[in-house]
Amino acid sequence: MFPTPPARRVALLGVTAALVMSCGPSTITHRAGLPGSISVNGRVVALAGLDTVGAALSEAAAHIPSGRLLSVVGHHPLGSDQQGGAVLVNGTAADLEASLHNGDHVVTVPGPDALEPTRTAVEPYGLHLFAGLEVGGHPGRARVTRGAVSGEVLKRVVLTPASKGRLTSARQIALTFDDGPNPVWTPKVLALLARAHVHATFCLIGRQAVQYPALVRAIVAGGHTLCNHTFSHDEHLPSRPPAVQRQELVKTQQAITRASGGVVPQLFRAPGGAWSPQVEQLARGLHMTPLKWTVDPRDWAKPGTNAIIAKTLAQLRPGGMVLLHDGGGGREQTYAALAFLLNRLPQLHFTYGIPRA
Repeated sequence: MFPTPPARRVALLGVTAALVMSCGPSTITHRAGLPGSISVNGRVVALAGLDTVGAALSEAAAHIPSGRLLSVVGHHPLGSDQQGGAVLVNGTAADLEASLHNGDHVVTVPGPDALEPTRTAVEPYGLHLFAGLEVGGHPGRARVTRGAVSGEVLKRVVLTPASKGRLTSARQIALTFDDGPNPVWTPKVLALLARAHVHATFCLIGRQAVQYPALVRAIVAGGHTLCNHTFSHDEHLPSRPPAVQRQELVKTQQAITRASGGVVPQLFRAPGGAWSPQVEQLARGLHMTPLKWTVDPRDWAKPGTNAIIAKTLAQLRPGGMVLLHDGGGGREQTYAALAFLLNRLPQLHFTYGIPRA
């Protein structure tokens, strides 16, 4: 592992000293009637039968904590680094077989923290790592050093720049709908889109796809694109263990593919926009391109139909990705705003496209 940074060693010594001082003779009170007592992390226990450090720790249900494995950039805890801690008896390191005597103070101290290991590889780089409306461009290449566990980028050296590409229409945008399918609002949204001859992208929650497979097939029949939006809409996905993250995506792929009659989503959108390097890499490893957004009128918060319209028009630019919702609750305001926008946007010379994986 990595050597303990000087600042960490100082901090560790400070914590150790504080623990020992807090358990010093001035804070220990012997219980009446006990033949003798010791303290374990400040808790006073009877000495009878606890003649070793190991026995005392077991009696006090105390353990020797390992150090933490920290992410390479943000120093976020990633779990245990397996570097064991220590036991101090009256401020001196001791092993589990060491004998104890009346009045001894036992303190457990965590092991040293360590930074995660890193790995370096040549990766695609640039805008085309995410779904967009441009054609003719290509990603660049960069030599990237990442945390092997967290995926955090420690260093990136661009080897070749990316080519942005171009829109097939000068004012092309994309409409996307999250959190469905919903038995009330998805059919209404589909009807509006059909009347306007507009195709959109539907980011489906896996459990909803399981419950309403006919609606998934209706989305496909309307010529729309399917996107994986996790199985349970966990907005804290980046903080979950890697196995849980993977299950959320894989289970949703299976549910949508089965409900749709065989259409495999090639796009992935993180719930709540909660992206992390691990989540992005996981999606790409499952052959899905991350789908983000550039226009968010916060229709899910039900700010009012006029507010949804105003925020959408204020944020909209060529190449924009509009985030709306057909699921997650009552969508009366979204429906009314969509009806207006489908009429107004062509008057502003906007055209519609589908994000490319």
